[in-house]
Amino acid sequence: MILPLMIWATLPSRLFTGAALRGALRRTLGRLDPYLLLLWLLTLPALAPLAMPGYFYDAHDGQHSVFYLLQFDASLRDGALWPRWAMHHIQGYGYPTFVIQAPLGFYLAEIFVLLGAGYTLAVKLTWAVAFLVSAWGMYVLVRDWLEKSAPRGTQPDTRPAALVAGLLYVYIPYHLADIYVRAALNDTLLLAWFPWVFLAFDRLIAEGSAPSWPRRLALAALALAGCLLTHTFALLSFTPLVMLFALFRLALAAKRHPLRGDLLRRTALAAGAGAAALLLTAAFLLPLLAEGPTLEQQVYVSNTYDYRNHFVQWGQFFSPFWGFGYSDDPGGANDGMGFQIGSVALILASVGGYVLLRSGEPTGMRRAYLSFLASVSVVLLFMMTSAALLLWNTLPMLAIIQFPWRLLALSAFTVSALAGLAADAIFTHGVPDESGPAMQEAGALLLALLVIFAGFGYVGAPLQPVEPWREDGRAVFRFEQEHPDMIAYTQWVQQPFTTSPMTGDYAAADYREDYGENGRLTRLAIVTGQGEVVSQYSRGSSAGGVVRVDGPATVRVHLTYFPGWQVRVDGQLAAARVSNPHGLIEVDVPGGEHRIDVRMGPTPPRITGAIISWATLLALLGAWGWDARR
Repeated sequence: MILPLMIWATLPSRLFTGAALRGALRRTLGRLDPYLLLLWLLTLPALAPLAMPGYFYDAHDGQHSVFYLLQFDASLRDGALWPRWAMHHIQGYGYPTFVIQAPLGFYLAEIFVLLGAGYTLAVKLTWAVAFLVSAWGMYVLVRDWLEKSAPRGTQPDTRPAALVAGLLYVYIPYHLADIYVRAALNDTLLLAWFPWVFLAFDRLIAEGSAPSWPRRLALAALALAGCLLTHTFALLSFTPLVMLFALFRLALAAKRHPLRGDLLRRTALAAGAGAAALLLTAAFLLPLLAEGPTLEQQVYVSNTYDYRNHFVQWGQFFSPFWGFGYSDDPGGANDGMGFQIGSVALILASVGGYVLLRSGEPTGMRRAYLSFLASVSVVLLFMMTSAALLLWNTLPMLAIIQFPWRLLALSAFTVSALAGLAADAIFTHGVPDESGPAMQEAGALLLALLVIFAGFGYVGAPLQPVEPWREDGRAVFRFEQEHPDMIAYTQWVQQPFTTSPMTGDYAAADYREDYGENGRLTRLAIVTGQGEVVSQYSRGSSAGGVVRVDGPATVRVHLTYFPGWQVRVDGQLAAARVSNPHGLIEVDVPGGEHRIDVRMGPTPPRITGAIISWATLLALLGAWGWDARR
C-alpha cells in the first residue's frame, strides 16, 4: 500500500491518463532501486502486529503514547498551534507535559488523526513510517560510506551490504523492544533520524565549501533539529555522538586535504550546522530551560527513574532472554526485559573484521569507519554498565536519561552500520572473484533471511482491545489511579494529592468527550461568597464557564497554575493568583453573572524561542534559495 502511494505521488497530474500513465509508471519503477524496494518489503514482517486488531496498551509506555497524542490533538483543535498543556493529567488539573515532551513525533501522528484515524491507529501508523524511514536511512548511509571508501576509478555494487545493514537496523533486538516491549513512540522515532543526521553531517564535512554548501548546511541543521525536536533524550545522548562523529570526520578530511584553511572551513560548516540546529529548536528549548525548573524534578530521577537501578550486566548484552517486564532488578538477575545487542550483527561484524584484517587491504576510509563504529559501540556498552557509575555520578545531567540501557538505541545504530560495512568486506574479500555479483546477491539474500529469522521471534506483544475509554481522558485518569506515585506536581503545590473534584466525573459511567471538549468536568468552584456555577466547559488548552454570584466572590478554576495562563472575566483580562494548597488558579469576581475564560497563552521564553526558531528557519531557506539561483 505504501509503495504504490509513494510512486503515485511522484507523477505529474498531466500523466494521469491511460497509456501516458502506464508509461510513466514503467519509467518510475525503472528508476527505483530494487534493493530498496526489497528492503521495505522485508521490513513489513516487523510491522505485522501493527496491522492486527488491538494494541499493546500494557507495554511500558503503551498507554502514554496514545493519551499523550489525544491531549496533543485536543490542544491543537483548541487553537494551540504549538501545544504546551495536557488537560487530563493530574486528575484533570492538567500539566505542562509538552513543555518537557518534544513535539515532532506527535505532529507526525497528528497527520493520521486529521486524516480520520483514531488515536491508537495513528500511533501504529507513525511507528510503521518510522520503521520504513529508519531502514531507508541506514541503507542510504551505508551505501554512501562504501562508495566513499571504494578505490578511485571503481564502482562497486554497495547495495547488497546496504540491504543487510538496513534489515539489521530494523530487526536488531532493541529496535523491536522499543516498540513492542516499551511502546515508546518518540524513542522509536529517534532511530529513524540517526542515519539521516550522520549522512547529512558526513556529506557536509566531506564536500566542504564545494558548490551547494548552503544546501548541505541547511540539510544537516534541519536533520539534527528534527532529531532534537523528537525527544529530549537526544540532546544529552545523540548530540555528543554527532559531535564525536564530526571530529572523526574532520580528522579524515584533514588527512586528505591537509591545507589549514580548508580544514577551518569544514570545521566552521559543521559548527554552523550544529549551532543552527540548536537555534531551530529554541521554540522548545527556551521554555524547557526557563519553565521546566518550576516543575517537580525529583519524580523524574528517583525511584522508578533512578539510573542506579537500571545498569546492564555485561552478560545481558549477549543473553537471548526476552520479556515484557521492566528493568526492576538492580542486580540484573531478575530483570523482566532483555538488553541483547543482537547475535547476527555481532557475528557479522566480527567475521567481517577478521576477513578485512586477513585481506591485507590498506588502511582507508572503510577501515576508518569500521574502527570508529566499533570503538563507539564499546564505549556505549561500557556506559550502560555499573562500571561507569562514577561517570554518571560526576555528570548529574545524565540522570535525566533515567535508564542507562536507553543508550542501546545508539548502539543499535552503530552496530547495524558496523555490521553492514563488515558485510561488504565479506562480499569483497570473502567471495571468489570468479563468482561475481551473483554470489554477492545470493549472500545478501541469505544474510537477509538470517536477520529476519533471528529477529522475528521478538516481533509482537500481548494485545488488548481498543475500547472507547482508551482514547479519551479516562485513560489518563485510570493510569494515575493505578500509579499515584507517578503524579508530578509543580512548585506551587503545597500539599500533594491523588484525587480532585473531577475524579468522580472521570469515573462516571456516562463520561463522554469530543476530541478533548467536555462540558461535564467540574472546572469551576465558588470558594468564597454565595452563588452557583451556571455552566462550564473544558477543552485542550482552555477551560471556563459562567457563574452567578450574589456579591463579591472568589472562584477557583480547577487548573494547575503555570506560566502562560490568561484569565478573562467577561472578556477582560483579570488578575489571577495561586490557589493553595494544591497550586490551582483563583480569581475574584463582583456580584452578578460572569463568564470566566482561562486559556494557555504565550510567555516571554515561548515568544523569544519562536522568533529565534522562525528566523533561523527563514535564514536557512533563504540560503538554500540563494544557492539554487546561483
